[in-house]
Amino acid sequence: LRPLGIPTIRDRVCQQAVRQIIEPIFEQDFYYYSFGFRAGYSAHQAINTIQRAKRGGYEYVVDLDIMSFFDEIPHELLMEKVHERITDGKVLTLIRGWLTAGFMEDDQFHETEIGSPQGGNLSPLLANLYLNHFDWGM
Repeated sequence: LRPLGIPTIRDRVCQQAVRQIIEPIFEQDFYYYSFGFRAGYSAHQAINTIQRAKRGGYEYVVDLDIMSFFDEIPHELLMEKVHERITDGKVLTLIRGWLTAGFMEDDQFHETEIGSPQGGNLSPLLANLYLNHFDWGM
């Protein structure tokens, strides 16, 4: 079991607005063959890519699922990656606020010092941003 970060409606609307503005900025840097959590990319495209690579002589496929990945993303490293392309202080403050919003469990508030809350509109984009360097390296 892991906590989900279910934002309020107001936060979901704000996250979606921020995502729509910053996603094209980051998207141009993402590795072409990284298929997870990206608009216009699908599992079917990944399978087709694998089939083409196999016909081209490749023999190995790397499929990774990083245990507790969303829960373990370090805020400071992630924010450094965001800040490389986004300099607007208000946007950076919003993103940091969503990362550190905390969660409720058994009527008790828990602070979030690491991780990106699953369930938010912005989390998949932030996850891809954090893993982008790894994708290019693979």
